[in-house]
Amino acid sequence: MFEVISTTQDLQTFVAKIKDAKWLAIDTEFLREKTYYAKLCLIQVEADGHRACIDPLSIDDLSVFSELMHSPNIIKVLHAAHQDLEILLEITGKVPAPIFDTQVAASVLGIGDQMGYARLVESMLNVSLAKTQSRTDWSKRPLRDAQLEYAIDDVRYLAQIYPMMLEKLEEQDRLSWLSKDFAKATNPETYAANPYERWKKVKGNQILKRPQLAILRELAAWREERAEQSDRPRKWILSDDVLLDMARQQPSTVEAIKEIRGINPDRSQKYHDTWLSLIKKGKDTPESEWPELARANKPSPNQNALIDLLMLVIQIQAKQHKITAAVIATRKRVAEMVLAGETSISDDWRGALVNDEIAAVVAGELLIGRENDKVALIKA
Repeated sequence: MFEVISTTQDLQTFVAKIKDAKWLAIDTEFLREKTYYAKLCLIQVEADGHRACIDPLSIDDLSVFSELMHSPNIIKVLHAAHQDLEILLEITGKVPAPIFDTQVAASVLGIGDQMGYARLVESMLNVSLAKTQSRTDWSKRPLRDAQLEYAIDDVRYLAQIYPMMLEKLEEQDRLSWLSKDFAKATNPETYAANPYERWKKVKGNQILKRPQLAILRELAAWREERAEQSDRPRKWILSDDVLLDMARQQPSTVEAIKEIRGINPDRSQKYHDTWLSLIKKGKDTPESEWPELARANKPSPNQNALIDLLMLVIQIQAKQHKITAAVIATRKRVAEMVLAGETSISDDWRGALVNDEIAAVVAGELLIGRENDKVALIKA
């Protein structure tokens, strides 16, 4: 059983029931196909045996819910928390904290890397979740009973999984491993957008030369700010292809802009002078300030051999702790480390598992050999 809450009064009553809970499970349903910002359509919560679907589209005042999200005494349990936290930041003004992310915890426990919610539920509870409502338009009202049942399952089982995970983490003394991951997830800087960095995400930018990238940077920043101001998807403002063509062709007249494929001259007329100004600004950028794409350096044969060796170190350590090697580091990360002449994977629990061993192998103090019929790290 669960409640469907669509008034401020009912929300206040529900929050009063759970405000002293030590933790709560939470999930959201949202849409962003037609907007820049995600449109929050439904909030599912379970705590202390109370379960509810909260309708933010019908409730005028969510302040009591915001207080719940920011209570330092209540752990907010989520799965793959980033998007939910970003949306809750937008509507409450702060990132909910403290949190517990079951996807991250699943990696630490060796259950699976980047595991989806349905697979986690099946793995831990032997329950197969229905996928019948996965394409629901959550903004439409009224929501059907089947849709609400589908939505509430996202916290129904999350509330069962959390105590199980907590027990396993405490048994294995791994709860502290999660602290830096969760601290990053609750840091507002994690969600801060810089319009002048958006050019890096324009598909196809690798075809441009550095002077052209300076133009792309100006245009992409303008598009980002315009999309945010109008709450419309970036591609509705200008497509990536048009951005690339303007940066490459560098039109200097309105007539030249109108000839670019994909531009509707009538609809975009009010922006033509702005685009010309941005293109000129990009062209006038000093060479010392031209942006540059990070070009991946190819490891030498010797470096590739070292990368292979260090991947074995990571695999040995991962097996020892019964987790997957990919949770600790990918080959790409190891290659970056080797190319930079470093011996530290990270400064969190991942690094704590392998940094000393990597440094010792690089220094020749540890070797990979066979011990008790197993591949192991042995003293040189």
